[in-house]
Amino acid sequence: MKIAPGTPLEVTLQWDDRTAMRVGRLAYRDGQAWLEYAPDFLASDLQLSPLHHQAGPGLETAWKRDVFEGLHGMFADSLPDGWGRLLVDRRARQLGFEPSQLTPLDRLACVGRRGIGALTYTPAMDVWDGAEGALDLDRLAADAARVLAGEAGAVIAALGQVGGSPAGARPKALIALNAAGEARHGSDAIPEGYDGYLVKFPGRDDPADIAAIEYAYALMARAAGVIMPDVRLIEGPGEARYFATRRFDREGDARLHVHSACGLLYSDFRLPALDYRELIRLARAVTRDRREAIAMYRLAVFNVLARNRDDHAKQFSFLMDRDGRWSLAPAYDLVFTDGPGGEHSTSVLGHGRDIGRETLVRLGAEADLDAAGARGVIDEVSAAAADWARFAADAGVSRASRTRITDGLAAVRV
Repeated sequence: MKIAPGTPLEVTLQWDDRTAMRVGRLAYRDGQAWLEYAPDFLASDLQLSPLHHQAGPGLETAWKRDVFEGLHGMFADSLPDGWGRLLVDRRARQLGFEPSQLTPLDRLACVGRRGIGALTYTPAMDVWDGAEGALDLDRLAADAARVLAGEAGAVIAALGQVGGSPAGARPKALIALNAAGEARHGSDAIPEGYDGYLVKFPGRDDPADIAAIEYAYALMARAAGVIMPDVRLIEGPGEARYFATRRFDREGDARLHVHSACGLLYSDFRLPALDYRELIRLARAVTRDRREAIAMYRLAVFNVLARNRDDHAKQFSFLMDRDGRWSLAPAYDLVFTDGPGGEHSTSVLGHGRDIGRETLVRLGAEADLDAAGARGVIDEVSAAAADWARFAADAGVSRASRTRITDGLAAVRV
């Protein structure tokens, strides 16, 4: 589970099953990562992290050493946290290692080709069971619940095979789904006739209908004009259901480079220190497209009106294709949450709660929207949020959850 001391990782952009571009070698020593770019990558003029890293000759260190254990933000985005890290840590103990012994490069080697985005790492270490073929989502959900309850055993390897790389706290799996809803392994290659999906299972403190709530929120966000991936609500045994969202880092067998706002800005997502002003400016700086800045503004308005207050820096990502074109990734992890201390993780012009219409209108200026344009976006999002009850009923949200969220949305006065 550990690579030999001093062994660098080869970093590659795996654009599809046939096309790859070597990025360079990544080494780690004394709490600091060092990147040496490959000549062909330098000749390509691609920039993996355009805000704080301009590719050039020589050794490049992380912009901030204390945020990602000395790792560059673009590579830190490949590492799992929450559920994925829990699986890796428990697997490490099964194999005789303390998690504290693992360096960031060890963890990247565990990701190998199975991470989100186009970045891959060799030598890769397959610490899971290597299974392929059909998947039983109901069994995965039951096994995830056992792990959350403190059990481990043989299920860790099977769960890690499908869920050892995604970020986020809730149990999840990277799978392949076809039109009939049949599931197969899909953390690496996506079988023909299938699409890559991320499926979420209930967490320990989630309401029983969390999948239906997130599905209803996705439909509400789409109605509000927020760019969303395809989503599904998969039926499980009894009343169990699982929320599935199509992977935006995959287009068939092609991959896209994914970089979060957290990694781009070196922002510690555990601390509520980000503002939507910065995110809108980041969207403009990375994509060089005013429309993407407006899309980020619309997402900000939705998060305020829909009371999605768990809006930290890892909840916003950007995509880069093989030609170096950047765009804002579709929205994800949209759900009713109270946030830290009842406030948004990302503030709006310094305000974490009680965010009024005029504050949102002033935020619109960051996206070059005049007052009328900003009010138009707010009105469109407001109309969708006002229709929450219909989206919830269509998704099968329980009466108790519908009432709780309806009351919470009514308290947001914009």
